[in-house]
Amino acid sequence: MTTSTDLTRQQNAHRNDQTTMITRHAENRLHPANPHPNTRPGVGDPPDRRKSEHPDHVPGPRDTRSPARAGDVLLAALRSQVAELRAEDPHVREEIPGAVTLMRVATRRLRSTLSGFAWFLDPEHTRTVAEELKWLGAQLAEQHDVEVMIERLTHVLRALPEPLIMGPLAADLERALGALIEQGEKTITVALNSQRYLALQTMLDQLLNRPPLTQQAGELALTDLPRSVAKAFRKLNRLLNAADALPPGPDRDTALHEARKACKQVRYMTEVVTPLVGESAQHFHRQTEKLQELLGNYQDAVMARPVLRQLAEAAHADGHNAFTYGVLYALEHARMGQVLDELPHRLEQLRDEQTLTWLPQDLIRQPAHNVQPNWTPAPRSPETNSPGESRWAT
Repeated sequence: MTTSTDLTRQQNAHRNDQTTMITRHAENRLHPANPHPNTRPGVGDPPDRRKSEHPDHVPGPRDTRSPARAGDVLLAALRSQVAELRAEDPHVREEIPGAVTLMRVATRRLRSTLSGFAWFLDPEHTRTVAEELKWLGAQLAEQHDVEVMIERLTHVLRALPEPLIMGPLAADLERALGALIEQGEKTITVALNSQRYLALQTMLDQLLNRPPLTQQAGELALTDLPRSVAKAFRKLNRLLNAADALPPGPDRDTALHEARKACKQVRYMTEVVTPLVGESAQHFHRQTEKLQELLGNYQDAVMARPVLRQLAEAAHADGHNAFTYGVLYALEHARMGQVLDELPHRLEQLRDEQTLTWLPQDLIRQPAHNVQPNWTPAPRSPETNSPGESRWAT
């Protein structure tokens, strides 16, 4: 006969097994002791490898003894970004943890430069390259998104009290998410061995060897490049205001995701001009990074909730206890609310006059009613808003 003490001991052992199974998988993939060993002859780390391991880095100062031209600055940025992309190719093929994320960031940096500075880089010649970089980023996205979800669920499961973990949760997650990881790896392998990927490399060579600079590329970088950043920031503001006007639901989730992508572009464009502008641009860059991270937390929760629902349905169909999936779903819902509560403060910091002082004011000025929307913490009920409360509610 099983006693209550025996049952408690079994539950504790079961919980330890649950946590060990999923955390071992996540830690092996996401937190290696030596994430980028030189394991292939002829494949070494680039000189700035330490910086490139942190996608949020800002390049160091340039030699500004003579005024830089916009085209020269952009070409230097493109060369650095292409090198960053190619440095990750062998690491991704060797399935070195973190390499997929770094390669994906490199594609986004390149796309941001090509599309964001279109006044200086002829879009008729760069559009195809940008589209192919978008394709490559999409091939990398599936595995990256699953790895982010595994890391998030690992963190949450570690923090859950023992009574809230029920059923063979870790085994189910290992099987379901592990299958998605394998599919993502296959997708990436096919992409990197395709003729389309080789054609992209040829396009990048042509881009660097014969850069499609416009006449405006001869203008001074310090005065003209910030204008492009200002226009990208103005677009970000429009998207945020549009999202604020929407009621809770899928449309607003999509609108916030679009705003997040626009924020990435502003941030990566700012990296290009920061060595010229200095501390004021670097401060602006930090604010865009914080906003992107906040909106990223929201998007991660948006992506996780339907997956958790599917996993719960599958667990129930297999006769397993699906209670913990409901707990995880509720925590992701709460995370969305926390993001929306913090969003007004984060936007206030980004839109502060001191933060924007280095940008051309005529390009970022907006109507007064759009500059500071009435954002307040989300109301308790997702269905109703009290008078004067913000529409930001989950």
